[in-house]
Amino acid sequence: MMKKTPMPSDDKNNLSQGLSSKSSASCDSGSDMWRDSVLLYGIDEAVVICRKHLDVSLKRELSEDEGQFNRDLFSAMYADTASRVDASKLIYPYSHKVSYDKLESTYYHTSRKLNNECAKSIDVLINESCYKPNHHNLEVAAMRAIQDYGFQRVCLVLAFNCQRGSWDGRFSEKNKNWARDFIVPIEAFSDVWLRSHPALVDGFCENVRNLYRDLGAENFALPGKKENGVFVGAIKGTDNRDSGHEIIQSITTSDDGNGFSSGYAIGHNPKAVSPWVCWQFAVHDGQRHFNWGVYSDNKQDVIDAYNANPESNPSHIKTNGEICDKLEVWTNTPN
Repeated sequence: MMKKTPMPSDDKNNLSQGLSSKSSASCDSGSDMWRDSVLLYGIDEAVVICRKHLDVSLKRELSEDEGQFNRDLFSAMYADTASRVDASKLIYPYSHKVSYDKLESTYYHTSRKLNNECAKSIDVLINESCYKPNHHNLEVAAMRAIQDYGFQRVCLVLAFNCQRGSWDGRFSEKNKNWARDFIVPIEAFSDVWLRSHPALVDGFCENVRNLYRDLGAENFALPGKKENGVFVGAIKGTDNRDSGHEIIQSITTSDDGNGFSSGYAIGHNPKAVSPWVCWQFAVHDGQRHFNWGVYSDNKQDVIDAYNANPESNPSHIKTNGEICDKLEVWTNTPN
């Protein structure tokens, strides 16, 4: 097996700039560029290289082929990194009062701060995407914002601005209608006003909507990756589907690089008394071990627990379901 070695910073710059200027000659597609970078340098280094490529693309006029190259690159990079979301960047789902009651106000303020940083970043990217007067690479700007802050936070920032600008004819009806479908937590998003010209914000929003649609919106409704076919807690000798919860979504929140990682997963069993569960898991010796779970008959309770604070103590998470510490479960696949 080829050993992945860290790439010196100068080499990263040279490679990313070379690929951005002769991308079609270097790789057949953006997905090839992503794959080759991962194989040679590992996923973390590949993210740095490909982001630099997008940064170079941001500041110049692109042909249709170059635009498609970037779309392929972004799609491949996002699909492979969606399950490795930085836990600190998840959107905290509760109000400030609820976070105080849960002893989680730090998570609320951290999430609110990131909302504000996301808005400022969008303004900066829109400004930097101007490669000549009145011409902007808003699609690449949208890719960079999404890669840094995720679809969920970027969409909520844009939805807030479109909802507050419902009277403004410079926002398209398509964007206004799209924004109406979002329930924006006003308390946490009250300071995310965008300073860019509304026409540019409208174009940026359209590109985010297109990327969301093209990549499959349902794949990014929650951070992490979708799963199926893995059942937890099934009773031996029974049909897994009757006695076990099937994992449908998971996210890795920490990885020490030596075979140990941890994260959260959502499980579902429509026949169970509490059909929804959010479990914490740890991976070691190549096996995923589930330690405790938050159970509920309400899917939103479990989604909130999944999004809330992946590093918190489970006793802080309160829903109308049960909390089970040190849950004894095993994982298996359908018969």
